[in-house]
Amino acid sequence: MSKAEISQDKKKAILVGSEGFVGKYVLERLVKHRVYAQVKVIAQNKPSIESDKVEVILSPIEKVDLTRDKVDDLFICYDASFFNAGGKYHIPKESYRHIPKMLWQARQRHVGQVMLLSSMRADKDAMATTNRIRGLIEESVSDMGFWGTHIFKPSILIGETLDTDWGQEWSDRIGDRINRLTGGWLRRNKPIEADIVARAMVDAAQKFQSGVHYYSSSWLQDYATVNKRTDISR
Repeated sequence: MSKAEISQDKKKAILVGSEGFVGKYVLERLVKHRVYAQVKVIAQNKPSIESDKVEVILSPIEKVDLTRDKVDDLFICYDASFFNAGGKYHIPKESYRHIPKMLWQARQRHVGQVMLLSSMRADKDAMATTNRIRGLIEESVSDMGFWGTHIFKPSILIGETLDTDWGQEWSDRIGDRINRLTGGWLRRNKPIEADIVARAMVDAAQKFQSGVHYYSSSWLQDYATVNKRTDISR
């Protein structure tokens, strides 16, 4: 697949995991973004947002079928609330195998780009089961041959900024000092807003970069700094 075959206008997207912390923001941004004409949402629960652009298909993960539609961009947004036991949208361990399956279905339908939400701690050799599984999912999607594969590896997700700019500035000053003393450890592990990750995912889909790209926690922190007072929705 060449860049010429990747749509740059009137795009169609599929979003899986809209119930999650990042997924709900991705949905909001896809609906607002001028280049997306259609957004198909595959979820276990109906999203609250309503738009003529949005088509909702309610389905458990094991019954998700991505062989029916040809779309430009696929967003997979399973965050910790799906993977961690006790999470609001927890996926049973026996259902994890369906994530690579749905990605392979998308590849067979010639989906151009995939944006995968992963985790900073995802590693196929990790001791913790969920981190190991997410690492294996990363490895499998990177080998599938999508025209563009974008894997996002944030640290802990937060939903709110501090209430005041003064409070945020004070927090940043303290954090920068500790970060220098720890060789960057604090910055790599600093929590990040879910909406910032969503913005980065939607933005990456408009860059038209072929190959496999990883977006580390540090990269996302830099992105947050640059985009703190701007909005990428067009």
